[in-house]
Amino acid sequence: MRLFRSQPRISLAGADQAAAIAGLYSRAWEELRGKLDERLIADQTPGSEEVAAWLKGGFEVFTATLDGVLVGVVRCSFPTGTCLVDRMAVDPDRTSQGIERALAEHAIARARRAGVTKVWVQATPKLEEMVNLYRPLGFRESAHLRAHYWGEVVSLMELPL
Repeated sequence: MRLFRSQPRISLAGADQAAAIAGLYSRAWEELRGKLDERLIADQTPGSEEVAAWLKGGFEVFTATLDGVLVGVVRCSFPTGTCLVDRMAVDPDRTSQGIERALAEHAIARARRAGVTKVWVQATPKLEEMVNLYRPLGFRESAHLRAHYWGEVVSLMELPL
């Protein structure tokens, strides 16, 4: 009998994980068909070749595993003294288990170690659970824009460090 929920193990992704990460994105975003514009879903579900390109440089991709199974992923980049956290996805069967928060906290800690002054995330208000994930971590909405290439309104959220 387990008294405590298992904590995800978060680590830097390796090139050998590109296909598994792409598969996780597909499963996570498939659940949102009908709720979000198809252009947004298509953009957020990269193939294994695109993920492999991220892993070659320019991005840091972190995976979350539970009992050795890939259950979450997040991407960080560090343009101009800031950190952009994006491409978070969690296995649809594992949502509401603290994986999203663990990934977000890991990304923020990585940004602090990098010495950046701000962390940025973007989320569509239709994904209320994502917006509500970032607010308690200190993020504040700084702008709303209509992302025509996604057909969605997007909130830009900022965390000063």
